[in-house]
Amino acid sequence: MDDQEQKLKELFTEQDFRESENGNSEILAQRKSLAQSFAETGNGIAVLSDYQKDISYIYSGALGKKIGLESNSIKEFSAFEEAIFKHVPYEELIERHILELRFFQLQKTLPVCERPYYCMLNSLHFRTTNQKYIPILHQSYYLESFPNGSIWLALCLYTPFVENNKQIIREIINNKTGETVLSDTYKQLDKQILSEREKEVISLLAKGQSSKQIADILNISVNTVYRHRQNILAALQVSNTAAAVEIAVRLNLIH
Repeated sequence: MDDQEQKLKELFTEQDFRESENGNSEILAQRKSLAQSFAETGNGIAVLSDYQKDISYIYSGALGKKIGLESNSIKEFSAFEEAIFKHVPYEELIERHILELRFFQLQKTLPVCERPYYCMLNSLHFRTTNQKYIPILHQSYYLESFPNGSIWLALCLYTPFVENNKQIIREIINNKTGETVLSDTYKQLDKQILSEREKEVISLLAKGQSSKQIADILNISVNTVYRHRQNILAALQVSNTAAAVEIAVRLNLIH
């Protein structure tokens, strides 16, 4: 798992899960059955992620054999499906990372009962065992959340599809209404990721300014700059400044 995916994993697995587990095992069994049924029916790959236990359940049909999965049913001790991500090009993982940040921000604004209606949809490519790339449609749902808002179970579906002029799909859809979340909403979600001061700091970092120089420019202490830098890494779910700048540029957070 690369640094970006490791930090994104922490965003989910470090949520507050101090909730009663009464009935959780029954719900988990139902959702595992749902994932397995999709894989068997669509011959794709279904991944049910349990963020509370930091475990993923991977079920696959014919698509799994194409990328070398050893079994039709895998229990992986990581809520993020590393067995899948390692077959996806780096650039596409970055774009997926950005869309997941937006999806997570959107989910925090929704009532828990509304969350399962929303779907993150994006196109990827899988590297097969013969080193060729095939187009994949990826769908992600947050199926179960605790009353305090912590996301518990997520379902990712991977299905081969036919590209039309190599179109790129990166959308969040409300499956209840059939409406697509508009780009204006993305812009509002992006603005909420960093504070105004953090945007100033990341913008100066992007220009190559040191922490001491940033402190002088903003008339704040170096320790305050360090604190802002750590907050930026946590908010963007990356582990270093270079990755933070790259994500911030793509989110239009750089002044």
